Amino acid sequence: FNTMAANLARHEKDRSEVLAGISHDLRTPLTRLRLEAEMSVADEAARQGIVADIEQMEAVISQFMDYARAESGEQPEVTDLAALLAGIGERQAAIGRGLEIDLDGVSTAKIRPRAVGRAVVNLLDNAWKYGGGAISLKAVAVDHEIRIEIADRGPGIPQADMERLKRPFTRLENARTDASGTGLGLAIVERIARLHGGRLELLANPGGGLLARLVLSLL
Repeated sequence: FNTMAANLARHEKDRSEVLAGISHDLRTPLTRLRLEAEMSVADEAARQGIVADIEQMEAVISQFMDYARAESGEQPEVTDLAALLAGIGERQAAIGRGLEIDLDGVSTAKIRPRAVGRAVVNLLDNAWKYGGGAISLKAVAVDHEIRIEIADRGPGIPQADMERLKRPFTRLENARTDASGTGLGLAIVERIARLHGGRLELLANPGGGLLARLVLSLL
């Protein structure tokens, strides 16, 4: 059993490294393509279409790299979690994404700050892209756990699909679907949660919408 577990861990690590390597190598030719399009394509509509396609490919590559490096070796450190989340809220507001924020329930915690920040931003991106109405960010410490909740008022997710959507390359074929995406956003958050001895919970938001809860065990 131990040998099997070690083999599975090695295969997962190898797959992540290959995925990260391919994604990294694709960025240079995409940059050249963008430059060539902006300099050589005379038709404005055609140029904008090409640039939009390249930006979409770059976004997909970024998601691949995020998935590959979710377990990149970042060590836990005592972090002002309230400040970390407040900073994310400020950056969201700077790009026109105002949030309802409640961080009174947390202070410092031993976490991997870059990974947790990436997970929270993924959940916020998901809420803005597929949700609707007011979007909120809340964090609280409960029973040796930290619970970070992002809630929206969008169409939500059917109960039967909530666990399935945590798997890599899985998308929901309804109003919350990103047909051009990778289906990795929630899988990245799930991996980061597991890295902290926690979990990702997708719940119905009372009154409508989705409540995504990132649970981190206090290390």
